[in-house]
Amino acid sequence: MSQIIKIYNAEDEDNIFEFKGVDNAGGVIYYYEGKPFTGIIQHYSKNIMVGEEEFTDGHIGGVQREYYENGQIKEEYYKYFGKLDKYYKEWDINGNLIRHSIWQNGTKIQTIIQ
Repeated sequence: MSQIIKIYNAEDEDNIFEFKGVDNAGGVIYYYEGKPFTGIIQHYSKNIMVGEEEFTDGHIGGVQREYYENGQIKEEYYKYFGKLDKYYKEWDINGNLIRHSIWQNGTKIQTIIQ
């Protein structure tokens, strides 16, 4: 079952999760309540969400998002076992798409907007 966990400062993350080793891509493996974490971690600054990370079986995997403090999306990308995969998009603070590229297993395949 997927869970959403909200993190309001770095100390919270250290207290909520256990870090058990490193995956093949060099990423930390996250454990929550004794099991590899599957779900979403939402990061907040001054009660404003500034980021979201998806995890599957303790690994960063899935859609990752970062936001400007005005709530506008800044970056969105997909990771698979800690490596960029599928796509990477970046917007300016006004919401204009300024970068878009296609990735496969950590390698850039195509630049759509540079």
